[in-house]
Parts: sequence; structure tokens; C-alpha cells
Amino acid sequence: MAAIYGLNNQVVQQVVKSPANTASDLDDAKLKEACQEFEAFFWMQVLQAARSSLPGGGLFGQSSEGEYYSSLLDRQYSLALAKQDTAGLGKLLYEQLRSTV
Repeated sequence: MAAIYGLNNQVVQQVVKSPANTASDLDDAKLKEACQEFEAFFWMQVLQAARSSLPGGGLFGQSSEGEYYSSLLDRQYSLALAKQDTAGLGKLLYEQLRSTV
């Protein structure tokens, strides 16, 4: 199972390996992973919007390589923020969707 933003799907793998877990436990783990990925996507959009509000230029100007590495940095920051559950968006979404799934 490949995660969209490269999040580690340890929760899903633990559920799959345990023989005592049911299909609903697997669905629950997948939902939790999807909610964490959504939170990572949210953080990525916030960071990109914040970075675009900064004036370009600087000492070396703006290059396509610099933009590429900035986007990689933003991706890593968004993954770290989602794993830390900083905003609680993933947890809130999980709690809301768990009752409907």
C-alpha cells in the first residue's frame, strides 16, 4: 500500500499482520492513514501559500532548482506536521468519518 505523501503506513501493516483483527479493523486503519494523508496535504497547501507570499529574489535570485528544493522542503515539513498531529485536523476528520464508515 503506497501512501500518497509517503506517510509510513505502520498502523495498517500492524493490523494486517495480526490474525485476530477483523476486516473492520483494517478499514479503520486505512481510514486513519487517509485522514493523516489529508492533513499532510492540508499542511502542504498552507506552506506553499505562505512561501508564495514571500518576495522572490534574495541574494541569488529565484531559480527553478531553488523552487524545486523549496517544494521538497515543504513536503517534508507537511509530513512532519501531519505525523505530529499539530493541528489535530487528521484526528478530527477520523473521529467524524469513523462513525459513518
